[in-house]
Amino acid sequence: MRKHTFLLLCLFWIKQSLNAQCPVAPVTLTNQTQVNAFPTNFPNCENLAVLLTISGANINNLNGLASIQTTSNSIILRDNPQLTSLAGLSNLTSIAVELKIENNDALTSLSGLDNLSWLGGHLSIEGNALLATLDGIGPIPSLGSYLNISFNPVLTDITALNNLTEIGPSYFNGFLAINNNNSLQAINGLDLITANCSYFFLGSNPALTTVNGLNGLTTVNGDFEIAGNPSLTDLNAFASLTTIDGSFNVDNNQALTNLDEFNSLTTITGALTIASNSSLSNCVSDGICDFLAGTGTAIISNNAAGCNSVPQVEIACLAAPVELTYFRGKYENESVVLNWQTASEKDNDYFIVEGSTDGNTFEYLGQVKGNGSTSAVSNYQYFRHKPTEGRHYFRLKQVDFDGHFEYSGLVTVLVDSKRDFEVFPNPTTGPVWVKGDSEELRTAIVTDFTGRIVLEKNLTESSLIDLFDQPKGIYTLEITTGSQKSVKRIVKQ
Repeated sequence: MRKHTFLLLCLFWIKQSLNAQCPVAPVTLTNQTQVNAFPTNFPNCENLAVLLTISGANINNLNGLASIQTTSNSIILRDNPQLTSLAGLSNLTSIAVELKIENNDALTSLSGLDNLSWLGGHLSIEGNALLATLDGIGPIPSLGSYLNISFNPVLTDITALNNLTEIGPSYFNGFLAINNNNSLQAINGLDLITANCSYFFLGSNPALTTVNGLNGLTTVNGDFEIAGNPSLTDLNAFASLTTIDGSFNVDNNQALTNLDEFNSLTTITGALTIASNSSLSNCVSDGICDFLAGTGTAIISNNAAGCNSVPQVEIACLAAPVELTYFRGKYENESVVLNWQTASEKDNDYFIVEGSTDGNTFEYLGQVKGNGSTSAVSNYQYFRHKPTEGRHYFRLKQVDFDGHFEYSGLVTVLVDSKRDFEVFPNPTTGPVWVKGDSEELRTAIVTDFTGRIVLEKNLTESSLIDLFDQPKGIYTLEITTGSQKSVKRIVKQ
């Protein structure tokens, strides 16, 4: 019976494939009539292989594109002043190269892209006059090249991108740019990103007051620039940043008062510029002080007294009571373990450990005695037993004998006993990569729709699962991670 069912499914798929017609050359739809005619001109077209551009003065809906499920190329939605909804793309699950949503002045959200779960290249959201939120876009795990969110005047919320874990990890010309969004008050939703491609730019967002959503960022493989944000008061999100493989530029942020958050920063390969931040009086942080102690080029000017020149900052660095070498955290054995080290201490009475679940509101967790005054290296440790599931933020409050205190940067620890994993691309034409904690992933078992095991693999050797020799259809992937098992569905095209 199973054999007959399988044969019938194969015959059905062959019939559907023969009836399906997709364009073989790039397609540009310039009016509503052409959009409506797409299913007639290209019946049953599910998997595009060419560039699709949608740009027309009278296009108001994309319902004619409902058959499209994947594209191995790009989709560009540009200059559609009457387009109010992307609901016609509700079956779209995968875009191999780029998605551009630009200058669509009637669009208020991205509803309709709910099933989009893979974007191999870049995402550009620019110049959409009424776009207030990115809600409606699907759970995209990564971008192969860049993320551009710019010139959207009423945009207030980008939390819909909270599944992103990486942007252009190996793309030389990639970048993350969030600029000229006049109503955006906070950067939230990008906590899972740990590394950024070649350029990071946060600029000219006049309402921006805080950056909360980049707490996991450790590495920028290029220049780092925060400029022209007049209401920005803190940079707490960058407490985990350790490496900038390029220049460091904090410029023209009039409400910014300190740079305490860069204590974890150990590497800046380019020049350092801190200029024209009229309220910035405290530039002391381990990352800044370490750079000034080296041979790199530094420009510090037109800030408030205390951070108005390189000599002023150097003097302030020498007066810092405690030289914190590192502050780290990890989750193991049902506890968060915090470790930190000081290279020297002066009048250090004790450390207070504070914790938070949102990165903004902190509570007292415990106290660790300091070593007073010493030029020797000192190591400290604190355990947070059985924390709740989710992302936790920790900081140190170092207190002197006279009551003066100073905060460290933030340490972010993800408490996740389930240790979930991701698979991509999905749908796939054959190869599937499994992304998760490499120390936890163990074995993979793939079964077809009948329950037959078609593949078993040890993931400690390689995270690649190759379904090239398997027929098209739906498969079940079971991953063993330690003592846990998780299941995901894979669509083979």
